[in-house]
Amino acid sequence: MLASQGRYFLKYYPQHMILLSLLVSTCLGTLLLALPIARVSYIPLIDLFFTATSLTTVTGILTVSIDQFTSFGQVIMLCLMQLGGIGLMTLSLCFIYMFSNLGIYTQVIASEILSLKSFKDTKQTLFFIIKLTLCTELLGALIIFPTMYDQYPLKKALFFSVFHSVSSFCNAGFSLFPDKLIEFNHNPLMLYTTTILMIIGGLGFVTWHELINKYWTHRAGPKIISWHTKLVLRMYLSTALVSGILFWMLERHHTLLHMSGLQKLSFIIFTSISIKSTGFVLVSFATVQLATLILTMITMFIGSAPLSTGSGIKTSVFSIYMAVIKAAIQGKRHAMLYQRHIVDDQVYKAMAIIALSLSWIVLITFCLLITESRWDFVDILFGTVSAFSNNGILISPAHYLTTIGKCFMVVSMFIGRIGALAIILSIKRIGDLRDISYPKEHVILG
Repeated sequence: MLASQGRYFLKYYPQHMILLSLLVSTCLGTLLLALPIARVSYIPLIDLFFTATSLTTVTGILTVSIDQFTSFGQVIMLCLMQLGGIGLMTLSLCFIYMFSNLGIYTQVIASEILSLKSFKDTKQTLFFIIKLTLCTELLGALIIFPTMYDQYPLKKALFFSVFHSVSSFCNAGFSLFPDKLIEFNHNPLMLYTTTILMIIGGLGFVTWHELINKYWTHRAGPKIISWHTKLVLRMYLSTALVSGILFWMLERHHTLLHMSGLQKLSFIIFTSISIKSTGFVLVSFATVQLATLILTMITMFIGSAPLSTGSGIKTSVFSIYMAVIKAAIQGKRHAMLYQRHIVDDQVYKAMAIIALSLSWIVLITFCLLITESRWDFVDILFGTVSAFSNNGILISPAHYLTTIGKCFMVVSMFIGRIGALAIILSIKRIGDLRDISYPKEHVILG
């Protein structure tokens, strides 16, 4: 009976399985945070649910101060953040793996989620994700610990180190410090450690799986990485480089004016990586120029690499979008990307992801303009993009949101976290239908 129900669920609602794993985690987190032992004082249920959603979607937006939670509550927050960083994939894959005997369709769904060549790699990939996560976060915490120990007692310093390491690797942007990392903007060890953790988490598990297998282990054979990994590395680093250069050009006579050369370099490297998905800030974004806000919105909308702890539409989708534009300008019939022909199926998916994502941002911005009279247009648009991209940077504090506004932001965080993957799986289900050919026609475009 259970197998029959599992087969039916996986066959007809694969994208719902991903949403279900996220919803269950969020609801469970809300209940745990609602316990008296987890709170210093009374917190409304909507704020608890908002906090749990922000944690499981690794967004980093809070409507209540993090010091409103006890040490037990902050441990719950740490667990939710960790689960949100790697759990969306691992929970879904574990669920699929339990029903691995249900047939070929289950194997197809598993390969779609992690781009695996065969379903037999699922278990190996799951163990690799867990090992990479734990090892990276532990090493990051050990490096951060001396900085924390200089300011806090031993137990608190240990917890702060682990919390910050997990938040950085999971691209969550949560901090136990009042102003996130602004107080550490002159600490190179803290900034560069955080930057490396964000990069490791943002490049994606599949990318690191291949790089480690190729260059870390002593396996025989040519040390040639796949086209996918080359694409991920090129797009992630190039988008970060462009963002960093533009940020420096826009802010060199503004927020960067009184910094030394080394401080500017550290600031730009850190910020160019953080605004992609994490949301750690070294200055208040209420003080930057309007052009910088637009640059930040574009950067966090693009997001991190596919199959990573980061969010956004992902760099692979953006690269296909650029390839389509180039092909249209050059009059080519197919999109080409680094000497490869991108199949039409992936082009349609990428364009659908971008179109639906932008449509959702416009819709939520419109709704928030109606409900949030205390926010201006730029604050609302920036906040909507930040919530959808699971970035967490805001201009105005989130506690100014109305109850309806908080609900809109919660839905945006959910949609942003599962959006691209759910769309891909939905389109795949539609693609299973029998193809019907119709006569071709041309449409006047201008």
